[in-house]
Amino acid sequence: MHKVMAGRSADPSDNLKMKPPKGILKSSSSFEAPDAPGGSRKNQKNSKETTFDEMNILETLHPPGKDYGHMKIDEPKTPYERDVPDAVGVDPDDLAKRMREESEKPRRELPSMEEDSAGEEDLTPEEREKKRQFEMKRKAHYNEYLMAKKKLQELKDEDDDDDD
Repeated sequence: MHKVMAGRSADPSDNLKMKPPKGILKSSSSFEAPDAPGGSRKNQKNSKETTFDEMNILETLHPPGKDYGHMKIDEPKTPYERDVPDAVGVDPDDLAKRMREESEKPRRELPSMEEDSAGEEDLTPEEREKKRQFEMKRKAHYNEYLMAKKKLQELKDEDDDDDD
């Protein structure tokens, strides 16, 4: 009853001793045994690791004298008093005395706008008229609020006329 079929025996134990037929996929070194022809797994792993030439990187990317766009400012440091004596509080009597003295001094007044017109004495009558015309035009130009109100009123009047 033992029949041999196309190179195979009927005994299942014989099948275990046979090698499987060659596959169509490439063999991978990760599945090969350590004693494979390519050498040991440890040597193969080391050959695939990335290594860097650090000195070459430093020389190429960080050449001496490269400033990376930063400015070097040759200014002295801001001076400050290093040895500060113990902090002394403010004497309230002295402060009140100084405030009274300052309040008693006459105040200086800022020059008013009217003094600007005092320079008109040097102008000829034509220049005065030209200046007056300019000031009137300037006032009319910068009086935008009233102009906007007029325009709104005109629009409302037109709408009222259209409705009738």
